[in-house]
Parts: sequence; C-alpha cells; structure tokens
Amino acid sequence: MIEPDFPLAFYGLCLILSGIAVHGIVRGRTIFAYPTLAALIGLAWVVPQGIELSNRTNFYSGEGFWLYVGGCFLAIPLGFWFAFKKERKRLASRGLRDLPSFSNERLLVAAAGMVLIGMLAQFEMRGIDTSSMGGEWTGVITAWYLLGKSSGLGLCLSVLVFARTRKPAALALAVIAAIPVAQAAIFGVRREDLFDLLVLSIGAWYLAKHKAPPKLAVIVGALLGTVILNSADDFRSRIIVGNESFLEVILSRETYDNFHYTNLGQGAASEVGQAQFDFYYANQKSDWELGAEYWNSLVSQYFPAFIFGREAKEGFKFNTLEQRLRTGEEKGLLSRGSTRTGFSDSYRALGVFGIMIFWVISVGFGFLFARAWSDSINSQYLYLVLLAEGIKVITHSTASLIAAFPFVVGIYIVAFKFAERPPSRRKLRPSRPLLEAQ
Repeated sequence: MIEPDFPLAFYGLCLILSGIAVHGIVRGRTIFAYPTLAALIGLAWVVPQGIELSNRTNFYSGEGFWLYVGGCFLAIPLGFWFAFKKERKRLASRGLRDLPSFSNERLLVAAAGMVLIGMLAQFEMRGIDTSSMGGEWTGVITAWYLLGKSSGLGLCLSVLVFARTRKPAALALAVIAAIPVAQAAIFGVRREDLFDLLVLSIGAWYLAKHKAPPKLAVIVGALLGTVILNSADDFRSRIIVGNESFLEVILSRETYDNFHYTNLGQGAASEVGQAQFDFYYANQKSDWELGAEYWNSLVSQYFPAFIFGREAKEGFKFNTLEQRLRTGEEKGLLSRGSTRTGFSDSYRALGVFGIMIFWVISVGFGFLFARAWSDSINSQYLYLVLLAEGIKVITHSTASLIAAFPFVVGIYIVAFKFAERPPSRRKLRPSRPLLEAQ
C-alpha cells in the first residue's frame, strides 16, 4: 500500500475551503453566495479526489498544481466580496427607486413560455438514440438539450414570483416546471439537475424572502450531497437495475458502507486527475491556448452540425489539447464522458494568470448578488440561473459558463423586457437600508 504524500499546498487548499464554507454556513444568508457553494463543492468533490490521487503513484501530481487550485478558490471570495461591497455602496448612495419594476403577471407568462419550450425540447430528446455516442452527445440533440434547460429557468422565475405574490398560478407553474428537472435528478441521478433543482427552487425561495435555511439542514444536505456527488453511478445502477427508489437508496445503510471519502475508486483518470495531467502537459510543452477552448465551446453550442455539416463545424474550432485527446492525436489521461475541471482549461489558457478568470467570474457574481439583495427580481433571477451554471466552473470547465452565458442572458433579456413596466407606470418603492449579507 502506498503511503499518502500530501503536498503542503493541498493542506492549504483544505484550510481555504473550510474557512469559506464555515463563514457561509455561520452567516446563514450567504449560503447561496457563490463562494460558499464553490467551497462546499470543493470539499465534497475536489478534496476526496485529491486524497485518492495522493494514495497512489501519481506522476502528474505536485505542489504547483495544488497551489494553483488553492489560488483559484481564494480568488473566488476576493472577487465576489470586492464587487458586492462596491455595488452595495453604489446602490445605497442612489437609493432603490431607480431599479426597474416588472409586472408579475407578465413574468408568469414569460415563465410559462420557458417551461413550454423546455418540455417540448425534452419530448424531442426522448426520440433520439444516444447509445452510439459514447457519453458525448453530438448533432441535433445538443440543440434540444440546450432548449430543454428552459424548464429550469421557468422554475426559478415562477418561484421568485410566488415568493412575492403567493399566487396559486405561480405555485402551480413552479410544480409543473420542477417535474422534468426532478425526474432527471432523482430517477436519472444526474448531478447537474439535482444541483439545478436545489438552486433554482430552494435558492430562489430563500433569496426572494431574504432568509436562510436552517444550519443543521445545510450541514446534513452538504454531507448527503457529498455521498450522492461521488456515488452517482452506484445510485443510478441500483435505481435502474435494482429497481430501488431514490429514497430507498438514500436511506439504505449499504449506501454509506460502500462510500469511502478517501478512496472513491475512480483511479488516476478522475476529473481532478485529468486536470493534473493537463497542468503537467502545459508546463512541459509551454503550449498555452489563450482562450481557444472558450471559442470551441461557443462553436460546439451554437454552430449546429446538422445544418452546416460536421466538417464545417470542426473547421471552425481551434486545435486544443482536449480536442487532440478526444480524437486520439495526443496520448494522455482521458475518460470518455467525464470533465477536466475549470482548473484545466483556465491554466491551459493563461497559465498561472488563469486564476484571474476565477476572479473575474466571481466579480460578476458579487455584482449580481448585491443587486439581488436589494430585492431586484431581475437580478435575483439572473444571479440564480447563472449560479446553476457557475458551479460547473469547478466541476466541468470555465468554458462551460461562457458557452451557457449567451443562452441564459438572451432568455433573460426577452423575458424581462416583456415584463418591464414603463417609467410612468412603475410602483415606487421606499428607499430602505440594504440588507446585510456578508
């Protein structure tokens, strides 16, 4: 058995993540702040993979990688709270009367439109055979999958409206919108959908009400989420093959007996393991991609091969390490259907300055969070729907947020322009003190 050899920077990372998470949970109302959720994901997902990688011979691991990961996580609260405080001061000096006002009835119409589009897209997806795609969807299904996410956007908006108005129509729409997201999360044990369900429903409720979930519920949820996050394949197998329900798996003692935080059984080609390889490769080759992966993600998302042809689509992409690994041009760690984390593509883009990508993203979230706490429904909506994508900066790639941004913002602009009241019909709200969040 190999004795674990943890770099000093790995201990530093654990301290950084623990500090951010404890701060968010103790403060209560910042549980849905971007740094808190990022730290909880780090503790639940990055740290156990790091421990497992240190328990085996790992040629690609080293102090530098964990220093970089720690720097990325440290940049998140620094950027977030810097922007939050700055925007909060600006709002306090101007008052809240200048914020736009929206018709709740029209917002519900917009939410219904999102849910309808999402459900139609998911219906179309069911008729497409993905068995030969090897876990990597391609073709028209990628377009339907993107549109299918509209259900979650409609869920978020309807919950925000219900929290303000208590209208039965808003609650009914929220329940309808939650059905496809909950089905994917519970029956398919899709981790992304489970997180979307929590953020876009529970997060929307608490943010709209300026309240915090019970601390004990947060801690239990974080521990349970750690098990689900790292045992999704086992959950899926027991539900689909073993005919157990999601609740039965959750309550089963076997689930926890089989889970080992320090030994996940994922091997060197785990998501963090692949990121370590990419870090090593970039340093050895000095092959910096300068954001090429971001362009490729936009092409993959918005340049349909079923219209323009696969050859034309691939011709628009830059030659990156991830592209070469998937096509077999380059040999290295690759696990089909898995991700390489945001630490990989950010470092391949700018080297150590990739930390600034995390800082810039966090500044954007901090700005929106300040406006969300001012009771601005449009900022609450935009913050939450981007937050659902923003956590993928940790687990998937920073490019995944860039790819989602045009779609999410496009729907946001259409929905809130449709619902915005003209200045002459706006209901003026008293300028009240901004709520303390940090």
